[in-house]
Amino acid sequence: MWQFDTMVSEVVPRTQQISSFRFPIKSDGVVYSPGQFFFVTIKINGQNAIHHFSFSSSPTEKGYLEFTKRITTHEFSQVLAALQPGDWANLRGPMGNFTLPSQKHKLAFLSGGIGITPIRSMLRFLADSQQTWDIVLLYGNSGYEEIAFRDELTELSAQNPGLRIEHVLSDPELPPGWQGRRGHINTDLIRLTIPDFGDRFFYLSGPPKMVTSLEDQLSALEIPPEKIRRDSFTGYD
Repeated sequence: MWQFDTMVSEVVPRTQQISSFRFPIKSDGVVYSPGQFFFVTIKINGQNAIHHFSFSSSPTEKGYLEFTKRITTHEFSQVLAALQPGDWANLRGPMGNFTLPSQKHKLAFLSGGIGITPIRSMLRFLADSQQTWDIVLLYGNSGYEEIAFRDELTELSAQNPGLRIEHVLSDPELPPGWQGRRGHINTDLIRLTIPDFGDRFFYLSGPPKMVTSLEDQLSALEIPPEKIRRDSFTGYD
């Protein structure tokens, strides 16, 4: 495990409410697997405050670490939103096993909102390392403008012929000409979009209530627990 002091180098807007925070690597031996998480310490009223975040960066993106967050009314979130390049932070990690399997396998990612963070890390890693895996991503959001990494996901699917992305929007007012899915991720949609669901490992990532609901959907489809990995993003229900 590594730990080091660093500073904010860049804040990258992803949507109106979601931003990515980048930090230069200030220590040797900083390694991690795509999909893992790390701890970030910042100052709030002069006191250290710590929170864990999944990597949205990939190990193939050199020189910095990145996490991505939806800005809420929580104090930690509000202080993050006010960070400027040069502000101090301490990073410690990596942790977690929400990572790619050790051997190539057919995968299904079921994600909602900010839960796309570790999935982006994994998809970017596979693209950068020129690995073609058979992956279906069902990504649920309320509206079109809330889709984080929207353009990059399109580029990633173009680079990897084995990657298929299905956007699922629940807002009744959708952009004219919307060709994606409507509603929520459920058993009917999984059967429709992933007909070979019994052959895949499933990765569930999003707010806790969504992850629990998705677990119930997979249980109804008789997907065994050992073929499911979960990453719950607390504070977003």
